[in-house]
Amino acid sequence: MKEDKTDCEVRRSSTQKHKTVLDMKMKKEKKKNIARQALEQRRAQARHEGRPKEASPDEDDEEDDEVDDDEDVEGMGACLDCLL
Repeated sequence: MKEDKTDCEVRRSSTQKHKTVLDMKMKKEKKKNIARQALEQRRAQARHEGRPKEASPDEDDEEDDEVDDDEDVEGMGACLDCLL
């Protein structure tokens, strides 16, 4: 019986640690998504008002952004072609 109780406690502890890690990942992802949505809203407002595009937090240069956008479009098209 003692072995069963200790095994149960070990499994419970492991499960709690795993759940904590997953919760932290989900919180981080949610925070990232909220920041991205806020950026998209600011960009939409800027487009509406005719202001220049705001850079993403992970973007360093506007020039690099233009190149990345072209690559993303081509990559997305290729990805869609693969799916269809």
